[in-house]
Amino acid sequence: MERDADPHPRARPRDARRRRRAAGSGRRARWLRAPLLARPCRTHLRGVQRDPAQHHRRALARPAEGALVDFEFDEDQVAFGAAVRRFLDAKLPPSRLRTIWDEGQGYRHEVWRELAGLGVAGSLVDEAHGGSGGRLTDLVLVLGELGTHAVPEPAVETAVVAPLVLSGFGAPALQQEWLPQIAAGDTIVAVAARPEGARVPDGATADVTLVRSGHEVHLVRPQRVTARPLAGADPSRRLAECDYRLDDSTLVTVDPAASLLIDTAGAAGTAALLVGLCDRLVDLTREHLLTRQQFGRPLAEFQVLKHRLVDVAVAVEAARSLTWNAGYRVGVGDPGAAMAARAAKAAASEAASRAGAAALQLHGGIGFTWEHDLHLWLQRAMSWERSFGIARELRAQMGAELLEAK
Repeated sequence: MERDADPHPRARPRDARRRRRAAGSGRRARWLRAPLLARPCRTHLRGVQRDPAQHHRRALARPAEGALVDFEFDEDQVAFGAAVRRFLDAKLPPSRLRTIWDEGQGYRHEVWRELAGLGVAGSLVDEAHGGSGGRLTDLVLVLGELGTHAVPEPAVETAVVAPLVLSGFGAPALQQEWLPQIAAGDTIVAVAARPEGARVPDGATADVTLVRSGHEVHLVRPQRVTARPLAGADPSRRLAECDYRLDDSTLVTVDPAASLLIDTAGAAGTAALLVGLCDRLVDLTREHLLTRQQFGRPLAEFQVLKHRLVDVAVAVEAARSLTWNAGYRVGVGDPGAAMAARAAKAAASEAASRAGAAALQLHGGIGFTWEHDLHLWLQRAMSWERSFGIARELRAQMGAELLEAK
């Protein structure tokens, strides 16, 4: 009698079991075999513009597309920056900066007047008051050049914050009095963005001070200022502890938007200064690595040093993109300008700190000496990093604003 049922698997011939295992049908083989996707899915997530998930399906729900920012500067803006660079190369070499530091005199009106002659001071002043009526985008490259040359003049306070606040919120009589002087380079403006008694750069020497007190914004002449000079990290930017006598005669506006504009424009402008300063730190460090030799070859041939400098350059480029974005949004009055300015200033401050630390370490012992020019930019970075908010505070403000939006 013959059995019809299949024999037990172990009763089969060994060669049959081997063929079955080779085909991958065993329990162990099934456990080891990784599943393969039948087709790629969710490719729509890689697209920048709206795109259907598959050709035969509707597109998934997505947030509304925002306008893309064009980061290309036009020929006039590039030429403006190049003209300022040539002027500063001739007028403000490192030796001139050293003289300013040694004398402790801070900025000089004649240099600022020459920059005003190039159009720097009046770039954001309307044409009716002697300016060119531009936007902050027109000044971003110029501010970068001022940062590269560590210009001691309060460029952001005078050429950015004051014109925007006075043009947007000042009375016509106030505009007529001050905007032509700012555009001509005859007036240097300090900004006291902190409560009274805080340290104000150039607070004791400026021709006029823009003071924020809560939501109130005041324009204060030197006669109503009590200033006590203070020592700071940067001798070319003289700090002062200031008290202001404020009343209705000094009041510009009580609009909260003006108070916010001081922070927003100041942060965006200072970010541009810091990005330019970072470029100089990177250039100084690269030049040192190319010329300084150790073990019979240039330091630039050591891979670990190259990686350190490349990491800094990547951080600077990220800050540059955020800064250009902030300049554009402030210039067009975008609702997200305040957030963009905070992000740019925080990134630029952190990039400057990182660039300074790397430059100091990669220069070695010579970087610590007073005779080397590196400290001129290191100490200026310390000053600008604290202007219009430090990185930690700015990121906390951004986080709080995002949580409130939810």
